[in-house]
Amino acid sequence: MDDIRVGIIGLGTRGTHALARNMAETYPEHRLRVTALHDRNPDRTREAAQDLAAQYAAIGVTIDPTLHTDGHALIADPDVDLVMVVSITDTHREYAVPALESGKRVYCDKPLAHTVEDAVAIVEAERRSDNRLIMGFTRRYEQAWRTAADLLADGAIGRLQLLQVRDMIPYHRYLTGWWRRREWSGGALNDKGSHLFDVFNWLTGERALRVSAVGGRRALDEPAGHADRCHRCELTCPYRRREFATGAPVAEDVFTHAGASWLAETDERYVDDTCVYAPGTDLWHGGSVQFTYPDGLVASYVYTIFGQEADDEETLELVGSEGRIVLTRATGEVRLIAEHGARREVLDRRGPHFTDSHFGADKALMGDLRTFALGGAPPVSADDGLEATRMVVAAHASMEADGRTVEMKEIPDV
Repeated sequence: MDDIRVGIIGLGTRGTHALARNMAETYPEHRLRVTALHDRNPDRTREAAQDLAAQYAAIGVTIDPTLHTDGHALIADPDVDLVMVVSITDTHREYAVPALESGKRVYCDKPLAHTVEDAVAIVEAERRSDNRLIMGFTRRYEQAWRTAADLLADGAIGRLQLLQVRDMIPYHRYLTGWWRRREWSGGALNDKGSHLFDVFNWLTGERALRVSAVGGRRALDEPAGHADRCHRCELTCPYRRREFATGAPVAEDVFTHAGASWLAETDERYVDDTCVYAPGTDLWHGGSVQFTYPDGLVASYVYTIFGQEADDEETLELVGSEGRIVLTRATGEVRLIAEHGARREVLDRRGPHFTDSHFGADKALMGDLRTFALGGAPPVSADDGLEATRMVVAAHASMEADGRTVEMKEIPDV
């Protein structure tokens, strides 16, 4: 079996750990070999190369990736078959468009873009080049979510009447990194909510008609004497990103790396431990978003970035004419109530890689990446990414207008 040669643009947590490490761990099965790396910070590129070389060495494989100082040079590298765009969201267009035009297969991490204009440009490049792009919406690769989709498609709960997702997520980190400004990330609703908006479209097989949403921002009680960055701060703080002095991670929602390049970073866009009390963020801390689909079907999303770690921090509920499906993401449990309540089952969908990143989704993605790189169709496409971005933009427009109903036809499309 031939290797698929992979070039990665963007070497933060997602690029270096969730994706590249899984490539190393699954190399014997899927033969995804990292041959090129690029990050705008050369020190970070070197740190990632050392880390990945050690990961591959652990399974007896030697890699010596080319370290590019320019992402476009990586795209042009003849030793790359699959380009992975895992950089900050506002740079996705910069790399995804030329990568598609190069004729190489392209992975783009979610969300597709931070604006509709950029998302449209990526889809247009895909169509113009007659090339394909695979998206990184992790729910599409998680076994529990695939099980829920299969049960729904098989008619287990009858005709779908309502969908809802509840996200009480401990993601105050959105205030400490590049997510804190919508001009870079598209906001928390884009980074997190786009996953779930894609789920709504996936499960309904439809496109939303309109949206109504409200959002809020709640000021935190600011302590005296806090520093501008966590690693410089001596306060005991529940929102700390890094342990004082050492820079070591101290909570589940922090980056899993503590390389010197992160502590030495000075560019605000790339600093990952900005104090949560720092001014300048324009995120909605939480909100409620309601989509209307054809035939009166309703999908509801309620979220906050100040939830606590808990088994039920993210749940999906599907209500049908004959029953319900309730998915609890952190436990991998899918509860089925069918035949108007006469049939009840609890399905364990944790699988052997459930404790890995994204509950095993990133391991599953590796197989789909190989199939895609060899010419297969993507399970989730740039068109899916564009539609999720359109829904985010429409929801933001509604929030900013105090819940005004926004018709999806008001949002640009291809």
